[in-house]
Amino acid sequence: MRILGIDPGLNITGYGVVEVERDRCVYIRHGVFRTKPAQARLDRLLYLRDEVRAIAVECGATAGAIEAGFVGQNMRAAMALGEARAAALLGMADAGLQVAEYAPALVKQTVSGYGRGEKSQVAEMVRLQLGLKAVPTPADAADALAVAITHWAHARLGAL
Repeated sequence: MRILGIDPGLNITGYGVVEVERDRCVYIRHGVFRTKPAQARLDRLLYLRDEVRAIAVECGATAGAIEAGFVGQNMRAAMALGEARAAALLGMADAGLQVAEYAPALVKQTVSGYGRGEKSQVAEMVRLQLGLKAVPTPADAADALAVAITHWAHARLGAL
């Protein structure tokens, strides 16, 4: 199974791809898609959808995972995040992927052992779990790899 993990955002959407080899998770690739606030919102969302679909196809992803939305007190930011999530979900669906959603606290708990861990802790645990020489950057891409690792871990649990 090759998993595409997504950390959605309207300005920056992180992606991470891992492959399951027997009982371990192997790093394939990570990066981000950036949009410019000066662009029309619809153009930004179409770009995110198209880029997510393209990376899923290019990397041969067979499963998708996305971080569920966090709703804070800023409704404008929550709406933008929701729209970016929808664009990413549509991109993965267009690529034929079934998509699982994971709450941010569950991703942190799964990867670092603590549901309220700092981003730097999660990134370091991603580095260790995937055997990388350096912490993956930027943070959005590290978070996307954490989402992919979370999907792998929970798929393993479900198989038991």
